[in-house]
Amino acid sequence: MLAINPSTLLRINGERSRTIKFFTLGCKANQYDTQSIRERFLSKGFGEAETGQRPDYFLVNTCTVTSGADQKSRNIIRRCIQAAPQARVIVTGCLVEKDWRQLKKIKGISLIVQKSFFPEGISSFSRHTRAFLKIQDGCGNFCAYCKVALVRGKERSKKLKQILQEARQLVACGYREIVLTGICLGAYGRSSAVTENLVDVIGCLEKIKGLSRIRLSSIEAGDVSSGLIKYLRSSQKLCRHLHIPIQSGDDRILKLMNRKYGRKKYENLIAGLKANIPGISITTDCLVGFPGETEDYFENTVDLVRKIRPLKVHIFGYSIRPGTKAENFSGLVNPGIIRRRCNKLAEVARECREKFMREFLGRNTQVLIEDEVKGNPSFLEGLTDNYLKVRLPFRPHLKNVIVPARLKSIRGDSLIGEYVDNL
Repeated sequence: MLAINPSTLLRINGERSRTIKFFTLGCKANQYDTQSIRERFLSKGFGEAETGQRPDYFLVNTCTVTSGADQKSRNIIRRCIQAAPQARVIVTGCLVEKDWRQLKKIKGISLIVQKSFFPEGISSFSRHTRAFLKIQDGCGNFCAYCKVALVRGKERSKKLKQILQEARQLVACGYREIVLTGICLGAYGRSSAVTENLVDVIGCLEKIKGLSRIRLSSIEAGDVSSGLIKYLRSSQKLCRHLHIPIQSGDDRILKLMNRKYGRKKYENLIAGLKANIPGISITTDCLVGFPGETEDYFENTVDLVRKIRPLKVHIFGYSIRPGTKAENFSGLVNPGIIRRRCNKLAEVARECREKFMREFLGRNTQVLIEDEVKGNPSFLEGLTDNYLKVRLPFRPHLKNVIVPARLKSIRGDSLIGEYVDNL
């Protein structure tokens, strides 16, 4: 939540009509935060700038998860300053929390604002078919490579009453799928006054009429409880898709990273999920080139990825994050070697994705239509509950509608389908 009232900006400028453009970097939690900020500004008389229009204000919600995210945040800030020199540029987000002094050196930033853990709730989700709902913030894991715990603070959970109120409002606005998000989603209810856990939240959300799907954004391996697995097996609304970060497939590197699991535990977890929940998809994160990662250690990660056969792998090359434990580690890996390893892992991930998608060819499924395919309006694109991206021939008035389809072929990272009108 901004520590400034948008109405103040209007009064300072002596007008009741001002435009603003928003930029968001990073995770789904950040996207939720921006939506909350957007609603506050629009409710106070601001208009959101159209494409090509020079706004009176820019608001950049930054990310600091990698050095690349830092640089991208600064680049967008500078682009805003250059694009409309007369505009005021407001900067908030994770990069601000620790690096606001460096940001102050960028000439042209009008205001740097730190934010609270929970902004005010949201009532819609701009330009999205699926709505993100942040129910948790903060992290207590302190992984050796990660700055997030330093900038997001301790674990906090949103009260169940507020979650349900927001969810009902989103459903009333027409959203069929809600994605529960947080910095450490599985920590919901831990270290706070909230007595419910994540499964309790899902159970209450399931009772909301008109809500067709509930999806989890990301969850740590140690937080995938037996209760959650049971719920995934029996639920009609909880999506058969979990994003569970690996980071490394080598026990020595995992220990250096301060991860709370070993390779075998992770491998057994995924095997159990696939055995108990037919059709479940797994997506994951891998961090390549952590200090001390040898070629053999990296190959252990490649081997684990092949074994779990994820639908998608987000691959990050290690970069030093100031203030983290790994900042002072020896054994830094050459950037060229990191790039090579990232490229190899990306190829393995592509092979795994295709093998997983092939399992569903010829099957019938339900697709939530999101929009036309960019650059090819003769197709619509949407998602199955297990996160398969599906393209279907264009039909009017299907956006935000769940349609039955049969999966026929693979094209790139998507499946091509046909409508099954008699289902």
